[in-house]
Amino acid sequence: MPPDIEELEQELESFYDPEDFHREVVYYDVHSPESVSREEARNADKRAIETFGIPSILLMENAALAVVREVKEYAVFAVICSPGSNGGDGLAIARHLCILGKDVRVYIVGDPKKGSEDFKTNLKIMSKLAPEVLNTINDENFEEFESALKGCETCIDAIFGTGLNRPVEGIYARVIEAMNTFATHITSVDIPSGLDCDSGEPLGTCIHATKTITFHRMKKALDISPQYGGDVTVSYIGIPD
Repeated sequence: MPPDIEELEQELESFYDPEDFHREVVYYDVHSPESVSREEARNADKRAIETFGIPSILLMENAALAVVREVKEYAVFAVICSPGSNGGDGLAIARHLCILGKDVRVYIVGDPKKGSEDFKTNLKIMSKLAPEVLNTINDENFEEFESALKGCETCIDAIFGTGLNRPVEGIYARVIEAMNTFATHITSVDIPSGLDCDSGEPLGTCIHATKTITFHRMKKALDISPQYGGDVTVSYIGIPD
């Protein structure tokens, strides 16, 4: 029986030669090189919020500032968000970039009304600060979205975080494929969208980032499959050890 062509393509896409692949890893005020799983990352956040009383939106703000520090050299941005916590990071990043005078376009994939509370808070702020930069991705404006990807200096990937554990489908898969096709430089927030945090396997499809800014600790997937994360900065965001 002949091999399945799609399976072969997936195998070729995920294959890389460690001898030919080189990345830079920087630890910014993080002193532990350990890699953590999805559950360990979730528990660190939960402990910070529930045990120490650190508001989740404060951690989100610190994460956003960590990303802005890494990308402020660029002038033109496309920020792609979903209505979850990773998307809330993206909106906070977009806010700071707008305040810094950057050329920013925000594209939301998914229903903003179903967003997390922190996402909604940051969306409300952006709606007052720079409503003209906000867009919701749909069939009618998909070509405009692709043009923004072609024209930006870096695309901020803030769609899915470490919690994703199901295949990427529908409009989300279409958006990720467009980002990989048209953006010449992608900066992922915490982990490339669509990459399983534990196994390092793409969940159907995933972002091929030029650089990933991850928070508190390195994520296992970034060590298992470094070809998807590119260069990595592990940033301190105020989570106690």
